[in-house]
Amino acid sequence: MRLPGSVLQQPVFTVDGWIGNSVDEDGVEWWITKEEGWSSSPSVRLSLTDRPERDGAFDAPSYRSARVITLEGTALAPDRLRKERAKDRLAAVLNDGSRLQPMVVTEPHVTRRSLVRLSAESKVLDKKAGVFEFSLQVTAPDPLRYSAELRTATCPLATSSGGLTFPLRFPLDFGAGSSGGRLTLENAGSAATWPTWKISGPCADPVIVNSQTGEELAFAIRLAAGEVLVVDTDARTVLLQGLASRRSALLPGSRWFPLVRGGTTVAFRSASYEAAARLTAEWRDAWS
Repeated sequence: MRLPGSVLQQPVFTVDGWIGNSVDEDGVEWWITKEEGWSSSPSVRLSLTDRPERDGAFDAPSYRSARVITLEGTALAPDRLRKERAKDRLAAVLNDGSRLQPMVVTEPHVTRRSLVRLSAESKVLDKKAGVFEFSLQVTAPDPLRYSAELRTATCPLATSSGGLTFPLRFPLDFGAGSSGGRLTLENAGSAATWPTWKISGPCADPVIVNSQTGEELAFAIRLAAGEVLVVDTDARTVLLQGLASRRSALLPGSRWFPLVRGGTTVAFRSASYEAAARLTAEWRDAWS
């Protein structure tokens, strides 16, 4: 008999307290025998318009649909009582349909997650004593798979040091150049990911610049000490203290930009130097 918490095989699926391909606290073995929608890419939405009286169609961008994940398997319980409790446990998974919850998938090479909700009835088929087959279907509105680890990086505004100090003393020291004001953010996945920026005051008219493309997010706002401007590039929101919208502070010509596969370097500027000002990036590596 395997011990509770034992991994039966990978990948291991964890959602709302239920763990597939593992042994639960009752000693029930949850074997996933078929998985669809996690390892494969989500379906593609392509809307092409036929060219009238000509071959082919007018080109148009394609988009990924929501990711639908179906898990089918067999549960092996030590006895009838624990089998019935296991069926109740499965029926309770994602029972709260009002919010998305993380499904964490532990694979041999990486641990990733998606935010999901139940999208079909959970099915149970009784077999012999202590055994039943089951299926669980969930849907992730965001089709990307993200690293389970939330990555963060922080930098201050750039400071310039150098020049001459009088009275002169030899040997002359012309300074060490500039420091701060720059972040290099790595996205180890295969798809672009949208970060959340947090600008901590005091700071006047902050600007976040993609150094590779020149795209920038510029804000006409003065942040006092202790105030934080939260910029969610995926949701396209700008919130002061995470609550009050300051979307109107985003200057015309600003461009939302993601972190592409590999590394993205960003610069942090403002109208004046404040030693306590900080730019913090939060992101997850993303895979299609």
